[in-house]
Amino acid sequence: MLNKVCESKDIDNNVMKSFIIGTNIDILIGKINYKIFACKNYCPHRAALLSKGQLKPSDDRIACYMHGFEYNVFTGKIESIPNKWINQSPGWKKAGELTLYNVIEKDGGVFVDVP
Repeated sequence: MLNKVCESKDIDNNVMKSFIIGTNIDILIGKINYKIFACKNYCPHRAALLSKGQLKPSDDRIACYMHGFEYNVFTGKIESIPNKWINQSPGWKKAGELTLYNVIEKDGGVFVDVP
């Protein structure tokens, strides 16, 4: 179901913002190099809020503020785990992929398809 989340002008380039839509669905919408993305606003590693993290536009990534795990915002795949966590157990380092949502801009609005 397509949900209008905000106006296109509300999301600047290389910036992200979180929004609550529907029945308490927390999503993160952002633009990297003028390409828009939308994902669940929770890190797949330990559920920290990604909106507190850092966008890395040169790599199409977001880094979680809590442990520094980095995910590609367009593929959802984990791309980097900081070396300081290398000796942690495999179970602790395990992380899924970002939950991505289809997002489009039309008629000056940003719409996200949330199942």
